Amino acid sequence: MRNTLRWDNLNREELKKLAEEQAIVIIPTGSTEQHGPALAVGSDAIIITKIAEGVAEEVNRRGKKCIVAPTIAYANSLHHMSFCGTISLQPATYMQMLKEICMCIAKHGFRKIILVNGHGGNTDPNNVALIDINETLHFPVFHVGFWAGGEEDLASVTETQPNGTYHACEGETSLLLACDETLVDPSYKHLSGPLSKEGYPELAKQASTFHRMEFKTPNGIIGNTYAATREKGERMIAFSIKHLSDIMCCDELWAECLN
Repeated sequence: MRNTLRWDNLNREELKKLAEEQAIVIIPTGSTEQHGPALAVGSDAIIITKIAEGVAEEVNRRGKKCIVAPTIAYANSLHHMSFCGTISLQPATYMQMLKEICMCIAKHGFRKIILVNGHGGNTDPNNVALIDINETLHFPVFHVGFWAGGEEDLASVTETQPNGTYHACEGETSLLLACDETLVDPSYKHLSGPLSKEGYPELAKQASTFHRMEFKTPNGIIGNTYAATREKGERMIAFSIKHLSDIMCCDELWAECLN
């Protein structure tokens, strides 16, 4: 069924009109990587697509034009490469792809562009990429995680994880259950992993570095998969849609883009 919120479902004349109407373009950034033994490797891309489309629908309902570009499903997942199923780009390759996508969107007249991220491993590359993107386009492109503005709300949903989401955990499993229950193996009801970084002396946690996931978890899970429910995921999605829509409907955010 045609979804008029999606860039790839529209024709060129419809997109040209949206550019003239100063529509917001959401670029969802996900990943293809292992999510423990029970969750589909496309979890991040699937979840962020669901949230992004919900945001676009809500922003349009509030009277502003908004569409969703094709989801980026290959990203920075090098830390998961020791687990089967992961497909990762080098960070530099991923950042160059972001730049070229934004350049194409801007070429067609769109000026309100925002990366909406669903994968923690993309956070630093997204922010670094924006330096070159903004310098090239001469107007700001923005980046926001699906958790932005709603950290406390998301954390209020999970019962066993004080920070809301980790990896293939109570939070992420709930989110995927809300998107498509068939993508979650029933074994999730018996799975869990560590809740914190393993192997670090307490003081060393203040310094950051790069580690592969097996340094933190033997089974690819950080958090309590078993505690997930579809209802929790639906609540988390609703919180994200509300907070992200508030951000995108803020006229001050886009003022510099239109000068």
